[in-house]
Amino acid sequence: RPLAQGRGADQLILRARRMAQFAASSAAQSAHFEGNPDHSFMAWNLLDGVLSEGFKPFIIPLAGLIAGGIMMQFPKIATVGKLVLYFGSQSFMNIYMGWVMRTSVTVAAGTTLPDGSILEENLTGCPAGFALTAMQQVISFLVFCLFFCSVYFFPQYRYMPKKLNDTFEVFCVIVFGCVFALNIALNNFSLGYISIAVNLIIRSCLPLSTFLSQQGLALFKLYPFKPCRAKEIILMLIGVICAGVFTVARLMGSQAAHPDKHSESSNMLLGVFMCIASLLCGSLNLALAGVLGETKLNVYDTVAYMAIPATVFLLPIAMFVQKPVPGQWPQVFQRETMSDWEILQGVWALNKTTMAWLVLSGVFSFVYNIIQFSIVHTLSPSATAFGGNFNKAALIFLTLLLPFLRVHALPGPPYIQVIWAAVVVNIAAFSYYSYLQIQAKLEAQEKGPKILEDEDTDSDNESQEDSTQE
Repeated sequence: RPLAQGRGADQLILRARRMAQFAASSAAQSAHFEGNPDHSFMAWNLLDGVLSEGFKPFIIPLAGLIAGGIMMQFPKIATVGKLVLYFGSQSFMNIYMGWVMRTSVTVAAGTTLPDGSILEENLTGCPAGFALTAMQQVISFLVFCLFFCSVYFFPQYRYMPKKLNDTFEVFCVIVFGCVFALNIALNNFSLGYISIAVNLIIRSCLPLSTFLSQQGLALFKLYPFKPCRAKEIILMLIGVICAGVFTVARLMGSQAAHPDKHSESSNMLLGVFMCIASLLCGSLNLALAGVLGETKLNVYDTVAYMAIPATVFLLPIAMFVQKPVPGQWPQVFQRETMSDWEILQGVWALNKTTMAWLVLSGVFSFVYNIIQFSIVHTLSPSATAFGGNFNKAALIFLTLLLPFLRVHALPGPPYIQVIWAAVVVNIAAFSYYSYLQIQAKLEAQEKGPKILEDEDTDSDNESQEDSTQE
């Protein structure tokens, strides 16, 4: 059996190499590899960049990053500037990961495949969420090592990771590393199968899943019971129900528009389940932060200590777990299921530019987490929570309004009306919930510093979780 598996892997590599040769002889593929702005992410000059279909989704996040950076230079509007920078960085990372996992062109339509057939639609993205997350962890660790070595000989800038004092703290780091990595990997996995809007509206349900996780741990005396305020629970339930309605309407609309593509609907459903699993991991991460919260690590410590355990944890999943592949992947590789490792092998043989974008995501992830960590710890927890909720709402609206942010065309009536209604009510419910949370903190501030400290700790944890989803 191992020999057969080895032969199968060799055949896969051989097939991919043959297809790369065919692709090289294809005019359409050549145009793609030469940087045709219709198919490439970056363009060689500003005019082509503005016109590039791949560049358009990044205009708004880049504008936010530039505007936020400028506004932060003026003390009177520095706080607003931080929120704008927060939006720019978070939306950039969301869009970039959605682009690299789902919408970037790996093989252009019109390419002749090894079996002689013509690829009718673009082969897009690289749906290898677990392998990509492991790669990001390794790259982040290498970037951290480079940073550590570059400042080590300058005492005024030297950075030393927090020392782990005992076995319990080591255990905490390993647990956090595995859960943290699984949260990000499942989220990346889902982005290969569903749109950014569906992903974000599911992740907007984090307050309720976190509340339930905390109450569950409290039953075992591992966490204090959170107060059950009826209005807040009702608002969270309304928001979650609307998220469910949105997702179902999106799935039904897609199936109605493409009744012959049953596998695509099944893949979207798989992406939804993976996104929900990521949400539950995120909630568990928050709950564990409350239980094991004495071991507090900043973003540099997190990379230094968690990257290797997280990579070791993810590698077996990336290497051996088979999963259905979306879009044109079954046609190109003539395989209905593939492991992440096999997908990476195929992408390396077909389009090394796509692999470069995957590697670059690790650098972006490291820089993004530093920016987010800095913003979270210079703003109040309430302001950060508000910023996170606003970012999700704004990006969902932008995805629905702007065609170049969509993975698929929006469905027709009555599904589109249901989608818009669900989005509006979902955002209104969670926005009002955030307002009630802020009011509760103000009341706690009047009652005493200890209550306020507990409330702020929960909000700070949730803000950090929201900023490290990607």
